[in-house]
Amino acid sequence: EQLEKRPILTTNLFISIMQIIKENQSGIRNTPGTKLTNPANGQTVYTPPEGEEIIRGKLKDLEDFIHAEDNIDPLIKLALIHYQFEAIHPFSDGNGRTGRIILLLYLNLVGLLELPALYLSNYIIDHKNEYYLNLRQVTEKGDWQNWIMYMLDMVEQTAIKGRQQIAQIENLMREMGIKIQKELPKIYSKDLVELLFKLPYTKRSFLEKAGLGNLKTVGNYLNDLEKAGFLKSELVRKEKLYLNFELMNVLKNE
Repeated sequence: EQLEKRPILTTNLFISIMQIIKENQSGIRNTPGTKLTNPANGQTVYTPPEGEEIIRGKLKDLEDFIHAEDNIDPLIKLALIHYQFEAIHPFSDGNGRTGRIILLLYLNLVGLLELPALYLSNYIIDHKNEYYLNLRQVTEKGDWQNWIMYMLDMVEQTAIKGRQQIAQIENLMREMGIKIQKELPKIYSKDLVELLFKLPYTKRSFLEKAGLGNLKTVGNYLNDLEKAGFLKSELVRKEKLYLNFELMNVLKNE
């Protein structure tokens, strides 16, 4: 939402992302002595910059680099941006997840991704040792080539899987729409089916806001869909949610 209002990646946006991830109001790391260690032997492998003023200065340099007009290919620049952010390590916690969200926002900013729908974390988790090795090789040896190739492969493989997943979801939505129209013709509508695939779950208020009926009517729709086996209800914090379990299965198999 912030990016839509002001299409620029800033330190304040980075902080907001981290606060949402961590569900707290912490900010730039200001405690001394931060070290990144090898979990296998406890040895220090990297010491990030210290001091809020210094960290903010480096983030400002990163902002300038992100928005500079240059001839660097956006995907190569993506790799450079991610390394710089992780090297700055601006927060006490949540740097990795924040950094990966920044990747998606950058791809959106430069017009390579309409929606932030690439799940890059899976690739990094599956190739974690290679990820950290390549990060260290840049820091210790200036080996940018292997780091850039790793990041390019991450984007390519994730995009391929994403396209396959989108095709699965489209097929599932089409098939479910046909079944609902056949088994529950009185409640079927294209808008209803599309709403069932907007998120992995839905609830009465979603259908009401979409203009599909009042709360009682749409509640009956959801109950009918559950009885017919299209949805499964679950009580979450005293609120009844209706899960599109087939969609959830597709999303889980990333």
